[in-house]
Amino acid sequence: FSARHLLVGRVDGRFDSFEGRLTIVEDPEQLFGPFEVTFAAASIDTRVEVRDDDLRSPRFFDAEAFPDLVLRGGVSRHASDGRWSVESQLTIRGVTNPVPLEVTVRGVAVDARGRSKAALAVSAAIQRVDFGLTAELLQESGPQGTGRDVEIRADVEAFLLSEGGDEASTEAAS
Repeated sequence: FSARHLLVGRVDGRFDSFEGRLTIVEDPEQLFGPFEVTFAAASIDTRVEVRDDDLRSPRFFDAEAFPDLVLRGGVSRHASDGRWSVESQLTIRGVTNPVPLEVTVRGVAVDARGRSKAALAVSAAIQRVDFGLTAELLQESGPQGTGRDVEIRADVEAFLLSEGGDEASTEAAS
């Protein structure tokens, strides 16, 4: 993710601990079916330990009371060649809001183990205020409600778990 900071800067970060599942569907109008990705709030990493500790605290993510951020979704619509719009719901600190995802299929390949893999690029944008993350928001990103102040990006590789099944699992993201 990349978040606005003090109106003029940006802070980049990531969650180092996550897991997810998605369902591949055969319908050419759908990219995939239901999915769920869980991120461990305590695994936040902006490469500044003091800032990460503050983000884990009750002022922001409150990782002790709300250990996970969860992204769920599944309804996808073909937008253009290789691009999809995906409806999802993001839950942070017990607050759930819709977050439309833009997904680009980068390609499908067979890895060294003979597994078929799909590479996806995912992007979205959210407002911190929508999730109650308002600590220092005015000085961080301007008047509340003035626009999306966090950009989310992920590069995902999904592979088939079983030869005859349709479940896939995320293997890598950043």
